[in-house]
Order: sequence, then C-alpha cells, then structure tokens
Amino acid sequence: MFLILSQEDHPLYERRFPLKKTTLGSQQLLNAQFILHASLDVFEEKYKSSKELFLKEIEQKQDYRIFGYVTPSNIRFLILTDQEEEKVKGFCQLAHEQLIKVLMNPLYQLGSSISSSNFDHVIQQLLQTRLNQ
Repeated sequence: MFLILSQEDHPLYERRFPLKKTTLGSQQLLNAQFILHASLDVFEEKYKSSKELFLKEIEQKQDYRIFGYVTPSNIRFLILTDQEEEKVKGFCQLAHEQLIKVLMNPLYQLGSSISSSNFDHVIQQLLQTRLNQ
C-alpha cells in the first residue's frame, strides 16, 4: 500500500498494490491502513533525526516493511511492502517527480486529495514496474 500524506497528516492519495506474500483483502486492507497510520509517530522521530528525504525502513510489522519518504515541502510518503530498500527508494524518487507535476498544476488546490487520473495511472505503472517485480 502506498499513501501520500499532507503536512497536516491528511491523506492526499492512496493506492493498493499486490504484495508477493499475499493479496490485500478487505480485512488486510484495514490492517494495512491501521499499520501505516500507526507508524506516523515513528516516522516523525526518524524524520527529525535525519537530513535525508528517504527515511529507509521505519518499522517492520508482521511480514511487511514500512518505508518513509518526505519531500522538502513536508509531504510524506508511507509504503507498506515486502520489497527491498533500493526498489522502494527508486520508486519514491519517481513518485516524488510525479507529485511535483501535480503540485505545479495551477488547477490543483494545495492540501486537497489528488484525483488526477494521469497521476494515478503513472503511479500504478511505477508500482508494477518498481515494486512488483
């Protein structure tokens, strides 16, 4: 699961993607959302002590790893996956580039949910090529 949060922790974008070990059913989806939101405190601690955008692995829950990424404008990415760190880092960098395109769009209202079908399509492709190999 991939989640983008605003500076105020409001969800801007959410995308599920298949994991190698399991598919997310409705109960697993709720668990994944809970796990990601529960990891925000750990995310904040790591963010305060790091100067990097990619915060690496924040936590490990069950069979999954949670990674964090923060943009210079303090928009946060949380990713629940079973993939390796380098794949996740590459995905985050490319997703950040796509987010910049959305933020630069004069029709996008800052802090609102990202509803661009183009953004969603590109993120889905990145998830398939980068995190589902």
